[in-house]
Order: sequence, then C-alpha cells, then structure tokens
Amino acid sequence: MTSDTNTGKSTPRKRWLPLVILLVAAGAAAALIATKPKPTPVQVSERAWLVSVEQVERARHSPTVTLYGKVESLWSSQLTAGITADVNEVLVVEGDRVEKGQVLIRLDDRDARLQLAQREAELKQADARIVSEKRRQEANLESLPRERRLLGLARSEVKRLQDLVAKKVGAQSQLDTARQASEKQAITLAAREQAVDEHEARLAEVEAARARAEALRDQAQLELERSAIASPFNGRIARVQVSPGRRARVGDPLIQLYDTDELVIRAQIPSRHLPQVRAAIDAGRPLTVHGTIDGIAVEGKLRSLAGEASSSTGGVDGLFTVTRGATQISQGRFLRVELNLPARNDLIALPPEAVYGTDRIYVIDSESRMRPKRVERIGEARRQGKVARVLIHAPQLEPGTTVVTTQLPNALDGLLVRVAEER
Repeated sequence: MTSDTNTGKSTPRKRWLPLVILLVAAGAAAALIATKPKPTPVQVSERAWLVSVEQVERARHSPTVTLYGKVESLWSSQLTAGITADVNEVLVVEGDRVEKGQVLIRLDDRDARLQLAQREAELKQADARIVSEKRRQEANLESLPRERRLLGLARSEVKRLQDLVAKKVGAQSQLDTARQASEKQAITLAAREQAVDEHEARLAEVEAARARAEALRDQAQLELERSAIASPFNGRIARVQVSPGRRARVGDPLIQLYDTDELVIRAQIPSRHLPQVRAAIDAGRPLTVHGTIDGIAVEGKLRSLAGEASSSTGGVDGLFTVTRGATQISQGRFLRVELNLPARNDLIALPPEAVYGTDRIYVIDSESRMRPKRVERIGEARRQGKVARVLIHAPQLEPGTTVVTTQLPNALDGLLVRVAEER
C-alpha cells in the first residue's frame, strides 16, 4: 500500500520539469540577445583622386605646329625623243645632278644632218629665184620705153605707106607688111607691160617659196638639235629609261628628272590653324618650317596654299619652298616639320597632360570637383625640339583659375579630387 501512494505523488512533478527547463532556456537566450554588443555602422565616403594643378597665366608665346609633309618639285619632266634615231650615248645615270643646258643623251644625227643640207640647198635655190626675178624686172623696166618707141615707129610707117597707097605711088604689099610689123610690136609691148605689172605677184611667189624653204631649213636644224637631249633646268636625274644602241622613236620616253631649284615641302595644315596662317599671309609675315631628313637640317618658307583641297582631308596643303638642304635631299622623301606661327599675347601654356583630346581641359571648382572647359589648341611651345608646353586660347578662363595637369583615365564632370602638395 505504501509504494502505490509514493508513485501517485511524483507524477505531477515530472510533468512540470521540462516546461520549467524550457522557460529557463528561453530566458537565458533572451538575456544573451539583449546583452549582445552592437556593431558600429560603416561610414561610406567618396574617394578623392590625387591630382596636380597649375594656375592660369596669360603670356606672349610663339606657337609651333607639327606637320607631316613630302618633298616634291614644282617641275618634273619626262624627256622624250623628238626624232627617230639610234641612241649613241647616255651621259648620265640615276641620281646625277645636272645643270641647265647640259647634254644628257646623244642620238645619231646623220640623217638629220643630211636633211639639213638638203633644206639649205633649197633655201639657196629660192634666194637665186628672188635675185633672178628682181633682175628680170629691171630689164623689163629698161626695155619698156624702147618697146613703146618701136611701136610708135611701126605705126608711123603704116601711116606713111597708107598715104602713098592713097596717092597710087605705094605698093599695097608694103602697107600690109608694115601693118603686120606694127601689130607684132603692139603685142610685144603688151607682153612687156604685163610682165612689169606682174612683177609684184611673181616676187611674192618666190619670196613665199623662200620663206617655206627657210622654215623647212629651220625645222631640219631643230631636228638636228633634238639629237642632243639637254636638261631644261638645274635638276637631278630620277630615272634613265634607255641605253646606248637602242632605237628611239618619236615620243619614246628617254629620261626623267626634276628641278632642284624648285623643291617644295607639301604638308597639310589642319583646319584649326588655317585662320592664323591666312592672317599671317595677309599681313605679309613669313611663315617658316624646319625639320630633319637623315640628320640633314631642312628649312622652308611658305610659298602658297594649295588651290584645291580634298573633301576627305581635314585641312589644306601648304607649299613650303626649301631654303636649306635642297642640294642634299631627294624628291619623294617624307618628313616631319615644325611650322612656326606668329607670336601672340593671349596664350596659356600648359603641360601636355592637362589637355584631353584636342580641345578640352578640366578646372577645379570651389567644391574640389573637376569641371570641363572647351579651349582652342593653338600649338606647342618647344624646347630643344621637344614639346614642353601646349599653347591654348581660352578667353573664358580668368587668370588664376586652377587647371588639372594630371591625365586621369576616368576624368569626368564632377569628379572629386584633391590637390597634391608641392614638395
């Protein structure tokens, strides 16, 4: 009986024990959560890019512009054969320098000499005809009065015989003979007068024949001269296209050469620099270029702007007469030259890194942020052949404006920067 009673009393206590444990665990968990340390919130700040800067200063500078050009000659010629003949001598080779009038190639001139001799003989024959015609006229003028007197005598004889026949003391046969002689003399006089009147026409004819003979003689002389191919100017041989023994026909190319006294550098001037170039031309200011080819110093002076520009190019070609180095350079060479523009007072010099593209720089506002500005790139200021500064024209920039001189790949409007401290 005792054991049954103890069993019945312990049953409710076992039921409440798990519930108590759960409540205790929940309280402990809540206490742990309530007492957990709170993390400090992270403050996200915008990155400021480190840059170098300069202050805007206006000054007088002489801009230079880099151009790329080609050496050309204003006069390049391909000499051709003026007669059909064999090539006897070739006196030059490619690259030789020649003077005006110097013989370059000699052709066989025997046929030309024979033709000239024939034409000279024809000219002498024409001269003889002119002399003969003039003497004939002199003789006609001298004989004309005599012919007239003879006609007068013949007519007087006819009249005398007519009177005798009328008086029955003269023979009719004598009168007829006298009349016949008178008519013959009249014909002779008319022929003489006609010869005198036609003298000018005959003289003009023989003089025209002489002029034709003289022209043929001169043509033969010219063909003889064409057997010696001479240089038309001081130049340089570009190419020899014949060799001795070859048969040259009229029009066959013989040799190519170009004028070394008229060498120019053809270089395209970008459109943005054309207003300055044209203003200098209008003001009479000389514009010069300088550069090097194979270590040879080359200089030139602007002669003119090209009269035609292609729509596919961004400028106009300038022709610069070579004033230095012309005797040492060859036609067709490419080179880089520096064009010297007139000095200006309102230019700003900045490092090359300050310019983005061709016409943009960045300034720093009061909140240390970059702001883009459009500028006009005028040229460069060079020292010892290297670009030291880029020259720009920006009238909207006030003196003292802070310009970013660091080339940032992510540069954009509003980018936060901080200025590097100068050391």
